[in-house]
Amino acid sequence: MWQKLTIESKNSIEEYTKNRFEICDLSFSNLLLWSIGENTEYEIENDILTIRSIYMGEVYYYMPIPKNDTPENIEKMKEKIREILKENVPIHYFTEYWYEKLKNDFNLQEKRDYEDYIYSYESLSTLKGRHYAKKKNRVANFRKSYEYSYDSINKDNIDEVVDFQKKWYEIHSESGGEILKNENEGILNLLKNYEKLDLKGGFLKVNNHIIAYSLGEALTDKMVLVHTEKALIDYIGSYQAINMIYLQEEWQGYELVNREDDFGDEGLREAKMSYKPLYLQKKYSIEKNV
Repeated sequence: MWQKLTIESKNSIEEYTKNRFEICDLSFSNLLLWSIGENTEYEIENDILTIRSIYMGEVYYYMPIPKNDTPENIEKMKEKIREILKENVPIHYFTEYWYEKLKNDFNLQEKRDYEDYIYSYESLSTLKGRHYAKKKNRVANFRKSYEYSYDSINKDNIDEVVDFQKKWYEIHSESGGEILKNENEGILNLLKNYEKLDLKGGFLKVNNHIIAYSLGEALTDKMVLVHTEKALIDYIGSYQAINMIYLQEEWQGYELVNREDDFGDEGLREAKMSYKPLYLQKKYSIEKNV
């Protein structure tokens, strides 16, 4: 039976997803973030988790997820895929592992726009090397120009972060369209449920006002996923500073940083590539028949 995905769905979803995938799309917090704007629903049947959403008026499915990859469950997964394809809708976010398992049965296509950018934690948290010279200079200039402080997000200060997110969205709302509206609603939902989720966040203050914050979680014991990062560009170097300082303060001991995909946005692609990813995490889709 299909159910609306809410914060109460966390345990049910994570029984199938927790610590299993290195892509942003299948983390519960990411699913929750987009669930309001995309009317996300899920169903668990015969040890298979199926998730579907609506984007721009079109239904799409996530890769059906078996509870484990026994031969029996893989066959159940294949049957679920065939069942979905009868609806003539796309199925997205197959990982490389599942591509190898399913490529002989289905027409899986690599989707560059959906690929996650994976970086070295050491590189992003230190900005060592000539590739990062400009970014490191911007952080240095930020530190010289502003008397700032860093704090971790907690129950005592989270209302300030909520107010900042609302302010940030107000500044960008006219140019952001429906996607930014959905993202804003989703971020506010994450912040509302912060203590129920496995999130770590932090923010920078100048003159006792938040000017940047970041929010993320551990995908695996080696990889951090950064869900969102917002800053006021009036403070020169604020984006580079929160990027670096947040990782230093919250995620020491991790090896990799997943900064999600670019969704085909050329400006975002250029920005993400400028941080020199170690690799792009491939994802595959089965497209609907046109």
